[in-house]
Amino acid sequence: MNENIKKLMQKVAADESLQAKMKSFTDIDEAYEFASSIQDGFTKEEFTDIMKKLSEKMSDNGELSDDDLASIAGGVSTTAQATIAGTVCTATAAASAAAGAAA
Repeated sequence: MNENIKKLMQKVAADESLQAKMKSFTDIDEAYEFASSIQDGFTKEEFTDIMKKLSEKMSDNGELSDDDLASIAGGVSTTAQATIAGTVCTATAAASAAAGAAA
């Protein structure tokens, strides 16, 4: 995983105001725009890819297992990963739904 995405995850996990802002997004483009304003050095494709992977790994109860977290974002604390996963899943789901509706 891109080191700068790891840094983003750590920053969001450590700051409740950033978490609240990330939770407010329903559009992956807006989420990326905000995320890149917090930490630069990753592409929209890298951001979208990791968010999709995290979203796909979400269990039925809306949580990621420790093994899933470790396999997706090795080296980043599970707290940071869970925070990012929980805050961006809504935007990822909305983007997927929009793409499906457009097709």
